[in-house]
Amino acid sequence: MPASSRLCPYPPPSCPELHGRDLLLFDGECRFCRAQSDRLLRWAGPQLTSRPLQQDGLLAELEIPFDEAMAAMQLITDRGSRHAGLEAVVVALRHRPVIGWLCKLYYLPGLRQLADLGYRIIARYRYAIWGRAVARGECDGGTCHLHLRPPA
Repeated sequence: MPASSRLCPYPPPSCPELHGRDLLLFDGECRFCRAQSDRLLRWAGPQLTSRPLQQDGLLAELEIPFDEAMAAMQLITDRGSRHAGLEAVVVALRHRPVIGWLCKLYYLPGLRQLADLGYRIIARYRYAIWGRAVARGECDGGTCHLHLRPPA
């Protein structure tokens, strides 16, 4: 188990249908995040399911702090280990024959740190990635503007 993984109570009581499947938590108020979640679901296959982190009570059931969930997508495996960020993608794809093997390159020293830095930058500015849609006011419920504040 990678050092970054933590254990969660799994499956959560509100989602017993998840037994035997990995769960991906993503920011459901972010169009970019929804699109990337859908892409990962297609690539990973039936072993993976996803839920928006805003689903009532889900984070509390999984004992995941809201700030951590907002900072990076979370993957909880069928065994209850939790992975965040780009490592969540790598672990989600572990069952795929070719892609899963290539994803193991993530664990090479130096490459992991560089890839994680790229992920953190994208995650931090994810609401601005759809810039033109924000400028035209097309962002769902104005959520993009909530996160476009300059960092303190």
